Amino acid sequence: MAKQNDNGKLFDLQLQVKFAKSDGGEKPPEAMAYVYSGGGQLLQAVPVDGKGSAALGFPLPREAATGIRVLLGPRLEEGNQGLDELLRRGAQEQHLRIEAKDLKAAVEFQVLPNRWLCWLRSACIVQGTLLKRITSGGVSLDLPVCHARVEIYEVDPLWVLIPKLPDDILGRIRDINIDPRPLPDPPPELFPGFVFPGPRPGPGPDPGPLATARAFSSHTMDAGAAAALKSVTASTELRFLAQSGSKLQFQQALIDNAILVRPLLCYFYPRFVTMQKVGEAWTTECGHFQTLFFNGCHNTDVPDLYFKAYQKLFGFFDVEIYGPTPIACHTWWDYVCGTEVTLFTTSPFAITCAPCPPVIGPENWVLFMAMGNTSLKAIQGAGASGTTSGNWGLLEGGSPWGGTLRPRLDFDTTLRDSLGVKYYQLSWRPGTSGGWSPLNAEVYRHYTHVVGGELVIEPYKLGPNHMVVSGENLELYEIPPSVPPIGHWTIANAVTDTENGEFDTVTHAPGITAYNPDFTAAAGSDQSGLYQLRLELFDAAGIRIDIHPFHAVLHPQGKNIKYVVPDTTNLTGTIHTVNANTLAQPGGGTLAVDNSLVLTLHIDNNHCVARTDPPVTPSGSADACCGVVSYSGGESVSLTYTAYHPHGFATHSLAVYRSATQILPSLTGGVGTFTLTRTVADMMTLARPAACLLKPVCTMAAFSENLKVFELATDGWGSYLGYNDEANRAFALAPA
Repeated sequence: MAKQNDNGKLFDLQLQVKFAKSDGGEKPPEAMAYVYSGGGQLLQAVPVDGKGSAALGFPLPREAATGIRVLLGPRLEEGNQGLDELLRRGAQEQHLRIEAKDLKAAVEFQVLPNRWLCWLRSACIVQGTLLKRITSGGVSLDLPVCHARVEIYEVDPLWVLIPKLPDDILGRIRDINIDPRPLPDPPPELFPGFVFPGPRPGPGPDPGPLATARAFSSHTMDAGAAAALKSVTASTELRFLAQSGSKLQFQQALIDNAILVRPLLCYFYPRFVTMQKVGEAWTTECGHFQTLFFNGCHNTDVPDLYFKAYQKLFGFFDVEIYGPTPIACHTWWDYVCGTEVTLFTTSPFAITCAPCPPVIGPENWVLFMAMGNTSLKAIQGAGASGTTSGNWGLLEGGSPWGGTLRPRLDFDTTLRDSLGVKYYQLSWRPGTSGGWSPLNAEVYRHYTHVVGGELVIEPYKLGPNHMVVSGENLELYEIPPSVPPIGHWTIANAVTDTENGEFDTVTHAPGITAYNPDFTAAAGSDQSGLYQLRLELFDAAGIRIDIHPFHAVLHPQGKNIKYVVPDTTNLTGTIHTVNANTLAQPGGGTLAVDNSLVLTLHIDNNHCVARTDPPVTPSGSADACCGVVSYSGGESVSLTYTAYHPHGFATHSLAVYRSATQILPSLTGGVGTFTLTRTVADMMTLARPAACLLKPVCTMAAFSENLKVFELATDGWGSYLGYNDEANRAFALAPA
């Protein structure tokens, strides 16, 4: 039974289900109506009666507006009514915006007829996600494209297309099956502005097995890919009929061997395919779309699907934001009904919403998701395995933190809707003890709406909201509402629109920026080490929230809130979580401390140093004026260099050139002083260019060393922090 809110009122939601009549007179299927909060918590579940009606009642939200999810699906056992299970079982879903001033609303669902033997065989559910990939500092963030119209087309099957192929195209396909060989670049008029399919930015149409797909991943096949294609066709009927069969026999063989024909069709005749529209759907706030079409009970062909997507520009003008060409190269061949399709757009007109990966967590969760775009699962002490006092706060690979850190949080909608939690505060301190200082950088979200026919992006300030409560200075940030004042949330900037605070470590934890010859500090100071961030929750009056379960004596104001962190380093799909109070910290305690979550980070903003010493031989060393190193016959030359970081958080790369030719593979490694020794004969003869092979070996030559030292510190986004260093040295080897 739904619990009443503080105002004692329940929101009345009337659900009406329309069951299509069946010819056989079967009874409508048994169904259940489910209501979930925007954060994925079940609010109520009731059966749909024989008239297709269901009445639901749940507490009104505290906010002026909030979002809920209404699902119609099969009856699930109590305790197994999770959102992920319902969606997996194919439940239909609607998102509903409700206002606190409203007392009721109505929702209608249209469900399939119950002529199951026929309709379940012919009905094909198409579902997927439309994303826009944004890259910052080499790190990608996939953002949902919301409120887009997705059109689904069925591409005519090969048994329709193959007989229509022109004879010259059929002949070229016959030739490549007889003798797979490197193909010439295709005529440019076939691929205007098109980069032939290579590595895709995510899941996509797969025209065949890996070896065959690799064979067509570039304009010209490499020898390995050609050999793979030849081995695939060597003993098949297709190869035999390509050599000796008639036109009709070869055409039928192509139809029977579709897995090979699809990439060939993409290469030779990409514009030849024809298609028809079979359905359309609208993407949700999370970029998801779902619809169905009927393939016919007696149609044995597996559907081949192609997708287009449109959004309204300025509120009324449809703009195509997804429709890759050639169609044959972007068709989802042999689509398995009900499987997930992921589409990526790069259109500058594509409007995105805030990322909303489904969070699977306990009741009333607060998720400390990431630092920048790096999951807490990758941080020692926050979920990474093998945490010790020596690696505490580092990334799994041993990298420290630096630059501006941007904590990324997410909140169950029940916090604002039902528990009266409105604000959070992030504070920092050096070390693992002592007082805390609140972060106070401005943080915004953005939302879009149409004004006078034009699309407008508006900022929504989360904070800081300065308050003084019981003599304490607070810098509070608003928990983002589930829906904006109007329109929908969007991402104006992938970095700043996903942050929930900013920790400027360069100011609070500076490092050495310049070094003396003995590597002591010449500028800046080394303040690297452990720092902590604390997350707390507050109500509208600035009173700290007691997150513990209610207890009449110990926690009379307990809200039963759980701090959680991701159980995966991949933040693009479903995020399963673990309770912060289960993650032990070196020295005792857990990630959850009293009413807060305390994250420990190892910060290091020290700069790197790259130095090269003068090259030396037994006969002498490079002079400072001309850089000439003398040598005698049979001697070796030694190149000594140093890659330095005060705490070892760096890697290096050394390249050696003779004239314009790199003569040795790049040497890589960590920090330290290293000496590379090679004979003078090697220095003169290694990697000689082809133009020099008929000429005498040099006895005097010019060389250069190029040393680069790379920082390991990260801000979680892969931004360049400016701590790298490099050193270049030119010298000449000449006979003594």
